[in-house]
Amino acid sequence: MNPTQSYVSVAVMPVTTMIIVLIGVLLNNNTVNNRINDLKSLIIEVINAQGNLIQAGSDRQDANLRRVEDMLLGKFAELDNRLSRIEGHLNLH
Repeated sequence: MNPTQSYVSVAVMPVTTMIIVLIGVLLNNNTVNNRINDLKSLIIEVINAQGNLIQAGSDRQDANLRRVEDMLLGKFAELDNRLSRIEGHLNLH
């Protein structure tokens, strides 16, 4: 083996190996980053879905509250009418 061949085998081959390893690390890092980004997107979707469920529950509660309020106002109106008739009948107004 002449000196040039020794130099190539001692210097160039390890550098080539390090470059190949570096490329592998960078590609693996890119894959990990993609998976992390996918996980972030999934977490955001889950949080939004929970927010939508909470909003839907709140909307249902609001609708039920309005229904009960309307029913109570109707009952109060009925009672007021009855009381007015009783007062009119007894000449208490």
